[in-house]
Amino acid sequence: MQTIQRSIIVCSFFIVFVFTGYAQTQKYWISFDHKEINGYDYKKSLSEQTIVNRTSLNIPLIQVTDIPVTTAYKSSLSDLNISIVATSKWLNAVTAYLTSEQVEQVKALSFVTSVEPLEVYMVGASTAMDVKPELMHTALKQMKAKSFTQAGVDGSGIRIGVIDAGFYRLQEDAATKYLVEDQRILGQRDFIDPTRKDLITVAATSSDDHGRQVVRMIAGYDTSIKAQYGMAVNASFYLARTENGDREYRGEEDMWIMAMEWMDSLGIRLISTSLGYATKMDDPSDNYKQSEIDGKTARITKAAQIAFQDKGIFLTVSAGNEGDSEWRIISAPADAEGALSVGATNSMNWDRIYYSSIGPENLPYLKPNVSCFSPNGTSFSCPAVAGFVACLMKYDSTLTNVQLKEIMQRSAHLYPYGNNYIGYGIPQADRALELTKDINKDFGTATVVHCSKKVYKAQLDKSINLELVLFNKKNETIVIEPVSNSKHKIIFFDQNTTKVKKGLIKIRRTKNAARTTAVADEFMTLEIIWE
Repeated sequence: MQTIQRSIIVCSFFIVFVFTGYAQTQKYWISFDHKEINGYDYKKSLSEQTIVNRTSLNIPLIQVTDIPVTTAYKSSLSDLNISIVATSKWLNAVTAYLTSEQVEQVKALSFVTSVEPLEVYMVGASTAMDVKPELMHTALKQMKAKSFTQAGVDGSGIRIGVIDAGFYRLQEDAATKYLVEDQRILGQRDFIDPTRKDLITVAATSSDDHGRQVVRMIAGYDTSIKAQYGMAVNASFYLARTENGDREYRGEEDMWIMAMEWMDSLGIRLISTSLGYATKMDDPSDNYKQSEIDGKTARITKAAQIAFQDKGIFLTVSAGNEGDSEWRIISAPADAEGALSVGATNSMNWDRIYYSSIGPENLPYLKPNVSCFSPNGTSFSCPAVAGFVACLMKYDSTLTNVQLKEIMQRSAHLYPYGNNYIGYGIPQADRALELTKDINKDFGTATVVHCSKKVYKAQLDKSINLELVLFNKKNETIVIEPVSNSKHKIIFFDQNTTKVKKGLIKIRRTKNAARTTAVADEFMTLEIIWE
């Protein structure tokens, strides 16, 4: 691997030390049984802004998850010569590197409920770093960002948390330097190396500009050429680094959770993260199984759900870039029910771009939730949607997380006929603004028809000539995977297109299809139920 080779050249003895020590210890989550509630004062634990947020959203001010981990428990671990790496009050747990002997000692403690290994590799939600402005602008066009501009909505006053790798050269990027100049970066924190106080002008790894690209897609605006990259051009930011880019996909779930809790303490209501966890652990037997991407197994997923459900934090998450790999499905925490998981589409047909991860069939809810165009990974479709959410928050600050999520889904071009490829599709700003006034508004673009024949035919106005995207599904939401014969020739497709010429719609039923969704951008969604 390139990074390991570089490390050997610079400091070969360090590599030997790490690998030798690593064989002796393993990182674990250590969970505790209860907390010390007596004497807890929420006013000392929550910031003024957090109290304001929760009060306005009718969220309880006293929550067990806010109470710190019992000090005596941590002291007992210290007595065993165990150094705590991270502490999560939300999960009532800590992480620490333990030897096999220490594992048994910790398990024997009466207040410990579980000791679980943690060595997760990050499945990076990014396939390239060179984002071209003209391509990224397509996402704004798809989502009709102009409707927000016309309504005077630009995310001003909204504070957004970004959890990523570093944010190197944010002050030099033509599209983000205005954020630094205008003092819109309100705080930054490195959870990998707490001694680092500057995530912008100094890089810790070669991947530390990934976060900069993410911020660009939330709020990027080149003042010199008037080029807009993101929707929330007047938002402010808190930045957290929780991923070590030089360690090749290695991520730290506990650091991510700590960053979430830090942002909650600051009263942040919107967080965007382009990190995901699924596979490639040190020990293959410890890898996540696909069945464990279930919305309740991964700790990072549990934390995301706590944030949405109990803390009033709205979270946008990259679905992942494993759509063309053997893994195929989304990663954690995109599987959290409350998280707004974002996939990626093509620019013209608005169908799933090849790399975008799909939703697991075992989930009782739809994932991803929405999608938009990105040529370089869901790392950049996710923050584009986060900017959209920031504008909605600005337009109506009374919206709860549940309402915001519902509006995002209802405003999307496929609604209500979503699928596990692109969710409900691409959010539309004009529709979203209308939905803030009437969340049940019907835009009259979706139609359902029943067909008992092998071919569905319909005649529209003869002046209509367009291309329809077809999603062939085996039930209401699950797209049928493409099937090939022995010569590897695809004999039917999961998604394809058909031409409408002189207003004639002609759609043939695919084998095993219970439904087919036929879509023409935001103008028409046709749900065919085959009988």
